[in-house]
Amino acid sequence: MARQTTLALGFSLCLSCILGKTIVLMLAKRAAKSKMAEKTSRINFKPLYQRIVAITGLTIEVGICTAYLILTPPWVYKNMESQNIKIILECNEGSIEFLCSMFGFDVFLAILCFITAFVARKLPDNFNEAKFITFGMLVFFIVWISFVPAYLSTRGKFKVAVEIFAILASSFGLLGCIYVPKGYIILIKPERNTEEIVGGKAATNDKSAPATSASITSEINNTTVSTVVLDD
Repeated sequence: MARQTTLALGFSLCLSCILGKTIVLMLAKRAAKSKMAEKTSRINFKPLYQRIVAITGLTIEVGICTAYLILTPPWVYKNMESQNIKIILECNEGSIEFLCSMFGFDVFLAILCFITAFVARKLPDNFNEAKFITFGMLVFFIVWISFVPAYLSTRGKFKVAVEIFAILASSFGLLGCIYVPKGYIILIKPERNTEEIVGGKAATNDKSAPATSASITSEINNTTVSTVVLDD
């Protein structure tokens, strides 16, 4: 009874936490582009707001799962169609509507995460977390879009194996895209792990670091000035 509900609750918790982070990044992007950037940049986006978003998303999913387990819980189904000799005991998952509601809410959270991260992907930082979250959500969508036809075309115990593979692939995709760049900076490039360099406030001599909008503008201005001096 807890198999599908645990999966839905786990993904809703992870996606709600990512959504709270991407909302903060999106608000920071809008504050940087607004005319009142100097005033709005001083606004402290408290971690409490991220916790509220995460708890709200998890609470909605808990309500859907609770209604599913009370009204139409799954039961044991004797599958005598897959094989002629053996009877396979399978889990009949009950109401398809509740299953679609549970995982549909996870898809809704994933879409919100992708949209907010995509909006904030061009923050002028040397380490743009929104860009990596966007890649992570793309991997998440690719895995689960390819999962649906594979799951529907599989019979018997192999359906569970396909579902496990999709869960592991999407989970490691999110972990890799979000935490591997952080681990790279912390472990491999500790000299870049400063607030000035990560925030784009200071220049870095590391060629592997992505260029910021401020650094690109300064390079263009320097090139223009040098060209004028040579012409004179």
